Amino acid sequence: TNQLEGDLQGTNIQLDFGDGIAVSYANFSPIEDGIRHVYKSAGIFQVTAYAENNLGSDTAVLFLHVVCPVEHVHLRVPFVAIRNKEVNISAVVWPSQLGTLTYFWWFGNSTKPLITLDSSISFTFLAEGTNTITVQVAAGNALIQDTKDIAVHEYFQSQLLSFSPNLDYHNPDIPEWRQDIGNVIKRALVKVTGVPEDQILVAVFPGLPTSAELFILPPKNLTERRKGNEEDLEQIVEMLFNALNQNLVQFELKPGVQVIVYVTQLTLAPLVDSSAGHSSSAMLMLLSVVFVGLAVFLIYKFKRYGYSNSILILGLDSWMLILPISQPPTPPTSSLSALFPKLQPLCL
Repeated sequence: TNQLEGDLQGTNIQLDFGDGIAVSYANFSPIEDGIRHVYKSAGIFQVTAYAENNLGSDTAVLFLHVVCPVEHVHLRVPFVAIRNKEVNISAVVWPSQLGTLTYFWWFGNSTKPLITLDSSISFTFLAEGTNTITVQVAAGNALIQDTKDIAVHEYFQSQLLSFSPNLDYHNPDIPEWRQDIGNVIKRALVKVTGVPEDQILVAVFPGLPTSAELFILPPKNLTERRKGNEEDLEQIVEMLFNALNQNLVQFELKPGVQVIVYVTQLTLAPLVDSSAGHSSSAMLMLLSVVFVGLAVFLIYKFKRYGYSNSILILGLDSWMLILPISQPPTPPTSSLSALFPKLQPLCL
């Protein structure tokens, strides 16, 4: 705050920092380093200075954009993706209340990033193989990044895995440990089943209890013979499934700590890129069963309580009387015959 003109010694100044804190200075004197204020949160604040002395008053306003340095960014991507199918990718930033951030997304060997103000993006991979994704987050003068690899294939199968409880006691829940455990499980599967190493991928999830997902991948560069490859993939799936069910897949975490790998679900997940019409077909079948049951119930109720379809038409010129046979009226026969001599029964 600088006063350019006027009586400096007799000037009172009020400062409103825009975050709920305001200060006042009487007989203001210049300070070489200015007035210091620490903001507790990020955002855009309106700072107002009001000065007054015996000669008059004046007001100055400025807008201050306060940013918080980015401490950490974590890139969330699926471990395996389908070629030519959109994938959702997101970035988690700490601390979370940072105000406006700029995200730079780098895919593969691209020389130009995709720039967004949103922490998520959708992308379609056109080529098979291992693709690298990098996100850079900029806040003020700080720039921090995270990189992940994603395997892209025409199709794959997956299976959830669980472990013996003793693994949880040694789980530090850090990315490096999860990656190492995934590689250990992969080597154990290859050793027991003889499946090629490039057709297995194990991803350990964060958190407790410790769990993982086993991905069974097709052979490389053989997708043009998809039908035969799918049959080969089914054989690999059966081999892995049998080994896991027989508790043959184990590894030693450290001396005296043996961990067994189990199958979490009884059935393997189907091919990921198969048609997505299973749920709709099941719903239509369920609705059909409900409608058939309702129709049978209504027919039963009408047969039990409803009127007969047989009726009497009693005609006399333009007069017509329709009566149900099952519940005939009980007037005297002579009176009815006298009134309607032309009585004709008709059954529908």
